[in-house]
Amino acid sequence: MTSLATLVDSAVMGAKWLRLERPRLRRATRSRTGRHLALFAWALPPSSNVGVYRTLSFIRHGCRRGWRIDAFSSEPPATQRQHGEELLARVPPEATIHVVPATSREPSYRIFPRVDGGFKNALLYAHSAIEAMANDPPDAVLASGPRFFAFVSALFVARRFGVPLVLDYRDEWTECPFEFVQKSGRDRAWERRCLRRADAVLFTTQSQREHQISTFPELDPRKAHVVSNGWDPDEFPPHRDEPVPGAAGAGSALHIAYVGSLAGQTPPNDFLETLQQLLTNEPEWASRIRVHFIGRRGPRAEEAVRAFAFPAVLEVIDQIGKREAVARMQGSDALLLIARPGLERYLPAKLFEYLATRRPVLVFGSRGEASSMVEELGAGLYCPAGSASALRDAFVQLKQFDMTQRGSVIHEWLQAHRREVLADRAFEVIESVAPTVT
Repeated sequence: MTSLATLVDSAVMGAKWLRLERPRLRRATRSRTGRHLALFAWALPPSSNVGVYRTLSFIRHGCRRGWRIDAFSSEPPATQRQHGEELLARVPPEATIHVVPATSREPSYRIFPRVDGGFKNALLYAHSAIEAMANDPPDAVLASGPRFFAFVSALFVARRFGVPLVLDYRDEWTECPFEFVQKSGRDRAWERRCLRRADAVLFTTQSQREHQISTFPELDPRKAHVVSNGWDPDEFPPHRDEPVPGAAGAGSALHIAYVGSLAGQTPPNDFLETLQQLLTNEPEWASRIRVHFIGRRGPRAEEAVRAFAFPAVLEVIDQIGKREAVARMQGSDALLLIARPGLERYLPAKLFEYLATRRPVLVFGSRGEASSMVEELGAGLYCPAGSASALRDAFVQLKQFDMTQRGSVIHEWLQAHRREVLADRAFEVIESVAPTVT
């Protein structure tokens, strides 16, 4: 039986929803000069969540192009504020980050839709933005997800102000194969509605773009663009001279590092099980290999690390600042990328940073965009899960791996994937659908 409090909360939130469904506002007189963008994202600085870096680059380089930006996000939890102040310091003065307060209201989901991140959050963000920009309307609205309630907020705000809507898929929504995107029966309908209204849609890989076009008839291929993940040279001091192949010597250990979050979609279980089998079959490898896990770990990852039978081979470090993380990458002999089934259409952001360190990359698990990229660039190796002998062969090759022969190819690729270049590409798309912006 529905309680009185739930009915009251449903009525209050329902009224907010109905107000957003009204016809668009009459265009207000601009109170300030310059181009104006409204941006919606669940996490922005001082959050240090991995998803922050792409949207932060949009803010930084959008302002460089002459845009003023009002960005709307949630208050980051304490666990995601570590080292976030250094990210907040990168936000230019032409941008304002609005923290949208949470609400304790809990409407009945018998009558309210559920969407990734909460439909009530979509309503709160939209109302906050409309109020904040009532006298200074945006020229365009950009939403970056996950969490994908941001798409719904942006949909309402773009419709209310009668301006272009641009959607940025850092990951997939209802087609996402992982649990970090919460999908319910209504998410699909809202995703279709957002795609139908969108003036442009950004994807991080070509395979994701093609998959979405084939899945959603609402998505006009002419509106679908690829703006990949990238890296920021400011975060990477000049790399050390490339190590001489085999200089580590036959008796020294190969240091391979995984730097970043071991979240639900990238647990190290398969890698550790395969490594454990190798060390059981060939005990001499216990002195030849050191694996460093650096960053946050989810429950599955923590359990796998604790259960590993050869703990002396592992070094496990909690989250560290970006500068120290880069130094750790540059100081490693090789870098580990876990590619589980379901990630075939993804190029993880960490791959770009790995390549920026000019260290060989071991893509472990399943083939896909990541393994193809690494092999095409000549920047590392692919190793399937479950084969101890294949892992041993990969370690042997990594000790002798020479990236200098492909140095110019990797350099050109990195130059084309600087966040500044990619943010310019995103804003070229935004400006193409907002022709009144001058």
